[in-house]
Amino acid sequence: MKTAFHHAALSWIVAVAAIPMSSLAENGPAAEAPLEVALDIDDDGQMDRAVMVQDPDSGQADLYIYLAAGDEKLDPSRKPAFIKKALTEGRVLELESKGKGSLSVTSCFGCGANKSWAETLTIVHRRGKLRVAGYSRYWDWNVQTSDGDVETTLGSCDINFLTGKGVASQGLDDGQPIKGEFKPVALADWSYEGRPRPCEF
Repeated sequence: MKTAFHHAALSWIVAVAAIPMSSLAENGPAAEAPLEVALDIDDDGQMDRAVMVQDPDSGQADLYIYLAAGDEKLDPSRKPAFIKKALTEGRVLELESKGKGSLSVTSCFGCGANKSWAETLTIVHRRGKLRVAGYSRYWDWNVQTSDGDVETTLGSCDINFLTGKGVASQGLDDGQPIKGEFKPVALADWSYEGRPRPCEF
């Protein structure tokens, strides 16, 4: 029996996974970008625009940041101030402004299937750079063994790079503090392949 938390998380993934995705433009997002949101990410009093574009072939998603473009209709030929290729390998479900200039990107793999994980990356602008402020991941991984049984791996992690602290859980256990500290990560250096070890399963 899974916890109510995992049930709620995976039900939400299944519901949102039906969102249609648009195609990629070669050098930037198309005029009708798959997901975009306006926010003042650099806290200069002008609205900026964040755009996520998913490659339907590789599955990887790229992030584009356009400064002082939040209130405009996005011109596809405009050069972004920041590009982060392959921000995630999962299907992007949601791009949100979380207030105080923070940007949240939620994606999933499997999206409610027998082998599923979902993750959320929180991005902020600090000391002149875009940085990863937080990373959380939840997984529900079912594998059929040779004798016909099903092995289920449940777990989660929640890392706050600004405080250097995190919690992780395995199975149905409550999250426990992770020993050690996590150092802030520049968004330019972030890689889903280099996610924190407690977030692997």
